[in-house]
Amino acid sequence: MTNGNGKIDFWVSETVSLLTLSLLHSVGYWTIRNIALAGLGFKQVLQAESSTEFITYLVQAKCKNINQITSQIGEDWVKFREETWSKAVKLYRQLEAERIQVIHFGQDNFPQSLREISDPPKWLFVQGDISILHQPALAIVGTRKPSEDGLFLANYVGACLQYFNAVTVSGLALGIDQIIHKKSIRAKVPTIAFIGTGILQNYPAGSEKLRQEICENGGAIVSEYLPNQSYSAENFVHRNRLQAGLSNVIIPVEWKEKGGTSHTVKFAHKAQKRIVCLKLPDWSNDHSELLFAEKLGADIFTIPGEELKFITALNESLTKNNSFAAHSQEAEEELQSSVNGQQAKNETPEFKNKQQVDNHPQQLSLFDFN
Repeated sequence: MTNGNGKIDFWVSETVSLLTLSLLHSVGYWTIRNIALAGLGFKQVLQAESSTEFITYLVQAKCKNINQITSQIGEDWVKFREETWSKAVKLYRQLEAERIQVIHFGQDNFPQSLREISDPPKWLFVQGDISILHQPALAIVGTRKPSEDGLFLANYVGACLQYFNAVTVSGLALGIDQIIHKKSIRAKVPTIAFIGTGILQNYPAGSEKLRQEICENGGAIVSEYLPNQSYSAENFVHRNRLQAGLSNVIIPVEWKEKGGTSHTVKFAHKAQKRIVCLKLPDWSNDHSELLFAEKLGADIFTIPGEELKFITALNESLTKNNSFAAHSQEAEEELQSSVNGQQAKNETPEFKNKQQVDNHPQQLSLFDFN
């Protein structure tokens, strides 16, 4: 947790600060996200000199439970902060033991594709291999209760994975999502599960074994929610933008125009990602979701019959996006080099906080991990 000079790593301390905030009753995901959106460092907020100053930060973050938080803190702000920090360090150790890392928006290993969406996450909890978040990806999603047609199409897409140089993305839900994760493992293709709960929650029930298999086979479980946060309909909808944002191509297998998968399709359209739909030869026009997808510019292929067109279309998109991604990476590195040259002049709150870590270690006794 320290660098070569014995100084506490900035991002590790930011992570433990995030965990400290997450342990406060009545301080939830949206409040902490608003803190990040305001350009404040999590440790900067915790280093408030008084409970009044700390509460002021929470008010700025639109926290709605100020009275409960004030009561929780009590009269001794420093003692309360130290005790909560100590609990957060234990939680950090637990995450480490379970191969769960936290990557922040400002870190180099944060996936560029998610930086570029209109509503990017400010942090991600990742269990498994972080590197696959930077690879070309196919998001394959669908209903929790597939019909025989849906099962056929999901298994068909799973059988085609060997033809694509890409990882897969889905949501770990029952039905289509779990079929895709299992087919990916069978095809030796790393698969990413974006979940709608905290990373320490096992949802849906019974998914523990599949989660373990995903990680053991080079994949990853990813969540932006607080570690022990439970599920909600809002969480799943909000999560779907990440499935679409990380991926180059989105394949909704079986879905309804007003169902959960439709949110992923809409997010994909907003992010200008290619949408590819499949249908069976005897499907009639009563599949309104296909008409909806077609209006969004989706390609629709009939299976069986247009297998080659389907595979070719996906490979063309992945190849095109790979070339663009490589060019973007070069441009980003060149820009970052230029930015680094001016970094000493930067006066953002985050940079001031980092200076405080580097230059005033005596002020960080609260954040001593030893």
